[in-house]
Amino acid sequence: MMQIKLGFEEWRKLGKEIERIAQNEELELIISMTFGFSNVENNEEGEEEENEEEHEHHHHITELPKEVIEELSEFMESLRTKYNAKIDHHVHGDHAGIVASVEINGKDAINVFRNILDDTKGCENCVLAGIDGEFHLGNDVSVIFFGDSYKLTFILPAQDGRRLIISEVNT
Repeated sequence: MMQIKLGFEEWRKLGKEIERIAQNEELELIISMTFGFSNVENNEEGEEEENEEEHEHHHHITELPKEVIEELSEFMESLRTKYNAKIDHHVHGDHAGIVASVEINGKDAINVFRNILDDTKGCENCVLAGIDGEFHLGNDVSVIFFGDSYKLTFILPAQDGRRLIISEVNT
């Protein structure tokens, strides 16, 4: 019981800090998510030459089960629909990366962020392996975050502008 309350409290505090940083201006959330696949066989061979091909096949989905492609397409479409997100993606034989950019109000920032994370749980054939990104205020990076589907670390400026707050939250 305490664990849940603690987690909720950390998210609430983090939301307040981000709202303070935004000062009623729009923030841009840039979130990069890496997905692994629960039912794809890993082929260790071909990893060397995969890197050279990476740029040629930037937007082509290859070698993935149809269910995974459909689920990720639905996820990206829901981000576009719900949050008017701009999306970029790349897919490799064993993982996919999705980068979304969303304009949000500071007071909604943490809720939108958590909703996006919740939406990733709808993918039955893929698993969220890593998350990182930043909140921008104008052209400046105001908050950075990184982690995985269990724990996230946020780094943001303290009120005095001289120190950094490092906040860990469970997802």
